[in-house]
Amino acid sequence: MSSLSSRSTDLGPPSSVRSGTVFLISSDGKIINLPIPSDSRYDPLNWSIRKRGLALLSIVVYSWVGLVLPQAAGLTTNGLEAEFAGKLTKPFGIDLIISGPTFFMGIGAFIWIPLSLWLGRRPVFVAGSVLMLLGTLAAAFATNYATLLIAVCVIGLTEGFSLSAVLLIIIDLTFIHQRPNAIAMLWSVIGFLGVSSLTTTPFLTNNGLNWRGVYRFWAFPAAVSCVLVFFLFPETFYKRPAVAFDGRLIVQSAEEDVTIYDDPKEDVLEKFLPVDPERSLGRRFLELFTLPRAASGRWRATGRCYVQVLFCFANPLIFWVALLNAMSFAGMIFIGETYNEILSKPPYQLPSHLIMLVNVCSGIGSLLSGLAQGPLMTRLMRSLTMRNKGVREAEHYLIMFILPVLTGAASTWVYGLATQLRWSAAFVYLAYGFNGFNFAGLAIANTLWVTEAFPPWAAPALVVVGGGSYVLSFSLSFALVPWIQNQGMLKVGFELAAAQLGLGLVVIPLAFWGKGARQYIHGRWGEGRDGALRPQ
Repeated sequence: MSSLSSRSTDLGPPSSVRSGTVFLISSDGKIINLPIPSDSRYDPLNWSIRKRGLALLSIVVYSWVGLVLPQAAGLTTNGLEAEFAGKLTKPFGIDLIISGPTFFMGIGAFIWIPLSLWLGRRPVFVAGSVLMLLGTLAAAFATNYATLLIAVCVIGLTEGFSLSAVLLIIIDLTFIHQRPNAIAMLWSVIGFLGVSSLTTTPFLTNNGLNWRGVYRFWAFPAAVSCVLVFFLFPETFYKRPAVAFDGRLIVQSAEEDVTIYDDPKEDVLEKFLPVDPERSLGRRFLELFTLPRAASGRWRATGRCYVQVLFCFANPLIFWVALLNAMSFAGMIFIGETYNEILSKPPYQLPSHLIMLVNVCSGIGSLLSGLAQGPLMTRLMRSLTMRNKGVREAEHYLIMFILPVLTGAASTWVYGLATQLRWSAAFVYLAYGFNGFNFAGLAIANTLWVTEAFPPWAAPALVVVGGGSYVLSFSLSFALVPWIQNQGMLKVGFELAAAQLGLGLVVIPLAFWGKGARQYIHGRWGEGRDGALRPQ
């Protein structure tokens, strides 16, 4: 038996000791396309460029709308206060409408990813798009506080799909070497479109007074997204069977490891060569208008995913990422919930349409992050892989944390100085640009690290990083106002910067000793594969 990316010599599933280690570049310098596509038309790696492009279009539109809507309430506070002031009692208030979607973004990750392991990506994606449309319509025509609060929480829940299950879909659609560029493109483009679109809010809401206007406008893009998802997005959740070729058996494990058996016995063939049934033309046509469960989905996988989530919370190499992500999002809340009030008062007193240009700076930061974390880091990691005799270790992805951590710390540090010392408004715009770079860049790094370092736990790891960090950020948002009142903008900005730098410094020991710790964790707790990149 020989192997492309494993040194396993038994006939069982390849050992998880080498999970996160991939033989990616051959001796002649060519990149190996892993995982190896099957012959099936249902394998997303076999799709045409057109089919894959249309699927990505539905993802981008959904994620774009989903990024805008949860932030709309925060830009219309004057209208919300004018309508609901004096009618609310604690803990219910305007701040809950603004921060509530963040909590449900996190809850969404705990729902959508496990469901996608049972039902498949397409049924869950369609359900999310329908809920987004219903939530937007409910907010657009809400006549009381309770209806609006429920509506924005439903919107936050559907955005949780973009922050979690969409990343699994991108992994389904790409080879290993394509994923850094694909995920970087997704986060940077959507980040740019989403936050830049917020500049239209003053014009849609009469400078925030008519808060329903923003939801009524975005109900149309939400409806378009619903149609695109239903008609253009096929099922991507596909379990690749073993392939028999030239007397050899090619087996791909849950970790997308590839093992070649030179002389497989009959019992091995029966074990590894499941039947991939061909659907009739009529059934394929009906599937365009129905929501069949994915053939690879299993209801037990959903339950086991929740068990694996608990292990991921206990895994320091994953929990560290969740903490870093939560602190980064806390920095975004620190700037995002205060810049409007600061720039509208002396000494700045900027009109609302100029204040909204802050979001364009954040969008530009997201685009720059995509370039830095995509093409630039891909070339650097290729160089590291070549120096490592063609083997890509998961630790190679750690270099992707450097720039996001530095820009995240710089954003709160510059913002604290600018607001406390009354520097030019340009520094506020610069700080939010840094923050946009940090948010998108860290999302790219987080996704690649947890999925490539722990492929057997890819799904539950994304639940922890996405869901756990946003729930924690929601808790931090309540402490923000008293924190600023007690210590001032300067100290809060410095403390957030110090926290991000402190957590970021964990990269240094991980780079030297992370592989040993990762393989030790795999060896003891890495046997469950229901949440893997390719569940077995």
